[in-house]
Formats: sequence, C-alpha cells, structure tokens
Amino acid sequence: MLSIRRAIACLAAATAIVAATPAFCADPAPSPHSLELANKLFTDMHMDQMMDGMMRQMTPMMMEQARKANPNLTADQAQAVTEAVTESMQGLMRKLQARMIPLYASTFTEKELQDVVNFYDGPSGQAMLAKMPVLMSKLGPTMAELTPELTADIQQRLCSKIDCSKMNAPPRPKT
Repeated sequence: MLSIRRAIACLAAATAIVAATPAFCADPAPSPHSLELANKLFTDMHMDQMMDGMMRQMTPMMMEQARKANPNLTADQAQAVTEAVTESMQGLMRKLQARMIPLYASTFTEKELQDVVNFYDGPSGQAMLAKMPVLMSKLGPTMAELTPELTADIQQRLCSKIDCSKMNAPPRPKT
C-alpha cells in the first residue's frame, strides 16, 4: 500500500503545483451571461457524463498499477481500493466541473462561447456527442497499452535527474 500512498502524495503535490498559479495570471471575473453560456455548454456537452466515463476508464488502469505495486493485494483490499478511488474521483470530478465553468467563462469571449454552444446544439455537434463514447471506448485500450510505456519513461527521466536508489523505488525499467 506504500506505493499507492506515494502515488496519491504525488498526485496531491502535482495538484498543488498546478493550483499555485501566480495571481497575475488570473482572468477578470466572467460576466453572468458568460457563466450562463459556459454552463449551457457543459450541459450540452454532457460534461458530467464524459467525466464519469473518463473516470470509469481510468479506474481499471489505476487498479492494474496498484496490483503491480502491491501483488499481495487481496480481493477485498482491491475492492476497497476500487471503491475509495471511485468515490474520491467522483467528488473530484464534481468539484473540477464546478471550477471549470468559470474558467471557460473567463477564458472565452461571449461570442466564442455562443459559437461553441451553437455547434453542440447543431447536427454536427450532436453527432460528435453521440459518437464520443464509442471513440473513448476505442481510446481506452490504447491508453492502457501506453500507460506502462509512460510509467517507464517517467521513471527513467526521474532517475536521470535524481538518485532513485535512495527512494525505495522499484527497479528501473529496461530500455
């Protein structure tokens, strides 16, 4: 379970770094109409469903990594990890979406938001939304295939920058 804790700590640290954006990068407060358009855009895009789908696709990959890092995980422990990850990710996704709406509203002009809303209200936008789950299901195996390569690449790059032998890390991947 130490590797899971380490992964969670790394995720929390990365989130903190991203969240520590300097104040001078802050956008002006969005107008109420921009917020309304951004909210409509998220509704039209079925953003909550897309985020749930991403989470469902990520969970098995995360569990595979947890099993590799903790081969002695029992079925009950694996189920508990899956439930904890799912519950945490659902909460995070709701918070993320609530914060994304003002970001969209302050990043895009009202005209740009209206244009995108119009696109999703039209036939091409509706077709894109209808076909996105199929596309994502096709992308899932590709992501699963690339994840070990990404993990190995991150570890190799990290170990070229710091001495990994002092980190109680798994052995460096063969390249």
